[in-house]
Amino acid sequence: MMSPERFGRLLWTFVLLGLLASCGPTLKQKKDESLIHFQLGTVYYREGDITGALKEYNTAVELYPEDATYHNALGLAYWARGFKDKAEKHFKEAIDLDPDYSEALNNLGALYIELERWDLAIEYCEAALKNIYYRTPEIAHNNIGWAYYRKGDYEKAVKHFKKAIEANPGYALAYNNMGLAYNRLDRPEKARRAFEKAIDRAPRYLDAYLNLGRVLAHLKEKEAALKAFEKVVELAPESDQALSAREFIDIIK
Repeated sequence: MMSPERFGRLLWTFVLLGLLASCGPTLKQKKDESLIHFQLGTVYYREGDITGALKEYNTAVELYPEDATYHNALGLAYWARGFKDKAEKHFKEAIDLDPDYSEALNNLGALYIELERWDLAIEYCEAALKNIYYRTPEIAHNNIGWAYYRKGDYEKAVKHFKKAIEANPGYALAYNNMGLAYNRLDRPEKARRAFEKAIDRAPRYLDAYLNLGRVLAHLKEKEAALKAFEKVVELAPESDQALSAREFIDIIK
C-alpha cells in the first residue's frame, strides 16, 4: 500500500502537470514537465509498479530526450519487465548523451552479464570505473568479478571481488561471490572465511548461510554445517534456499 506521504507527493505532481498543460509548450516547460513525469515514474518504480514507471519514463523521454538519466531509468524499467533489447537501447542512448555516465555504463555491463556476453560486460563496467566521481565503484568491480567468474577465470574474479570490498568493506555480496570463486579454486578455508564475512555484514543473507553450510560439509564439520543450514530454514522457511537447506540437512543427518 502506498504511504500517505507518497500519495501526497503524487497528488501534488498531478496538480503541477495540470498547470503545465495549461501553458504554452516552451522548451523550459517541456523540460519541467518531463522532470515531473520522471519523478513520478521513480515513485512508481520504487513502489514496484513497473508498468506505471514505464509509462511515466517514456513520457519524460518523449518530452525531453536529451536527458541521459531518463534513458537510464527507462532502461532499468524495461529490464525489470524482461524487455532486454529495449533496456540495452536506452542504456546505450544514455551513454551516447553522457559518455562518463558510470551508472548507465555499469547497468549495460550488468545486462550483458545476464545475456552471457562476458567480454562486453567487462568492457562497460571497466569504463564505468574510469570516472573518478563514480560513487559506487564496488558495484562495477563486483560485476567484473562475476563476469570473470562466469567465464571460468576465478583468479581474476577474486581480484575484482577484493577491489569491490576495498571500495566498500560492508559489501556482503562481494564477500559471498569471492567465497564462490575460492570454492572453485579449491580453497575451502578461504571460501569459509569469505562466507562468514558476508554473514557478518548481512546477518539475514540466505545464500551466504547456504554456501557456508556447503563448505563446512565439505570440510567434514557436520555440526557447524547443520547450524548454517538450519539458520536458512529459520530465517525463511518457505524460500527456495530453505528447500535446498532441508535437503542438505537430511543428507547430513
